[in-house]
Amino acid sequence: MPTQFPHAMPRMLTVLGLSAVLVMGNLPASTAASTPAGITTAVQVQANKKTVTKVKTTANLNMRTGAGTGHKVVLTIRKGKTLSVSATASNGWYKVGYSGKTGWVSNKYVTVVASSTPKKTVTKKPAPKNATKTVTLWVKATSTVNVRKGSSTSNAVVTKLAKGKTAKATSQAANGWYRVTVGGKTGWVSNTYVTTCSKGCEVDTGKYTSNRAGLTDRYFTRSNGADIYASVGGQRRISDIPKNSIVYRDAKWEKDAGQVSGWYFVRTQGISGWMKSSDLKRSSNAGTKNTKGYTRAQVLKQKNGQISSSMLVAIPWDTEKTLIAAPALADLTRLNTAFKKKFGKNLDIDLAYRTLDTQKYYYRDLGPFIAAKPGTSNHGWGLAIDVPETYDYSFRGKYYKWLKANAHKYNWVHRAYLEEYRANGTRNPYAEAWHFEYVGK
Repeated sequence: MPTQFPHAMPRMLTVLGLSAVLVMGNLPASTAASTPAGITTAVQVQANKKTVTKVKTTANLNMRTGAGTGHKVVLTIRKGKTLSVSATASNGWYKVGYSGKTGWVSNKYVTVVASSTPKKTVTKKPAPKNATKTVTLWVKATSTVNVRKGSSTSNAVVTKLAKGKTAKATSQAANGWYRVTVGGKTGWVSNTYVTTCSKGCEVDTGKYTSNRAGLTDRYFTRSNGADIYASVGGQRRISDIPKNSIVYRDAKWEKDAGQVSGWYFVRTQGISGWMKSSDLKRSSNAGTKNTKGYTRAQVLKQKNGQISSSMLVAIPWDTEKTLIAAPALADLTRLNTAFKKKFGKNLDIDLAYRTLDTQKYYYRDLGPFIAAKPGTSNHGWGLAIDVPETYDYSFRGKYYKWLKANAHKYNWVHRAYLEEYRANGTRNPYAEAWHFEYVGK
């Protein structure tokens, strides 16, 4: 039995306005002292780092109905018994089970024999109503849709995404709206007016660029009538690309648009899109001489953009092996020889022969100020070339100035209606520094 405390100091405690004497101390089974009626100790689970799970009695100990000596005794537990603990009160008493009964025992007359560290409970906070998630998608407008500052119609309009145009989405709001960038301006579009794509997508590669676009992974079309698609399995952009046409695989955009086995994202004729890898080969086997003696007059009798493949030849000194009408090759080669003597490099050829489908695409995409009406372009007979749209080939560039002054000597001309300024001094909206036409035989 533990030592008794007959001289425990009393302390006055006011409870609910009444004075009462509370005898301090936790007493074993032999002690008769009790807490006055109505005085109880609050039972709370302690916020300890470790939770007591088992204790062992160090004396014969009363189990009570509550965590304090003022509660009724349920039974007496003998010294040396190990008890499982299910809860701990704020005053240190333990809730235990013994001999089929459950009650509370004082922590003064037990030793702890087992404890555990409770697992931290992480309470997930609900996502705020305006939460967004990161996405990697391309959206295509089903009708012209407003791009707004925020993800609701209450926000101001930043710009518009035209019907049929695509934009990359980087975030999606909780209400479904997508964050996109259109023409350098970033905002949100409603998911109601767009379709989405994550693999083999139609993409917006930006402003029109040259056939090369800085790319080096070169292919050529395997047969006449090769197709280029806006997206894998989607709308066909061009259906009549000639055999031996130059094609560049664009790995960056292919990855961004979602790679699909058996398909390449490419640029050809200055147009980007998807082609089947089986339609491409690594080298050109196009002829490089006018072996049949075709004349310019014979070529002009062909349907524009649909001339016979036998009338097309590859420019041999051009790394692109660009296709051109056979009768134009000899004079173009003479022009290049003079150009190379002057500048120490070959003339850069961006585009030459252009099919009817290609002309239609340009007219839709670039408009009448840049692209000729389909079926009327000299490119459609392979009797025109475009040089790159770089500074040296611009109206102020050294290459353009030399070509303007000398190309006519070799039956190649830059038309007056393509000059930067009109005769009255106004700026010409149809100006093209890069376009030269063949006028020989």
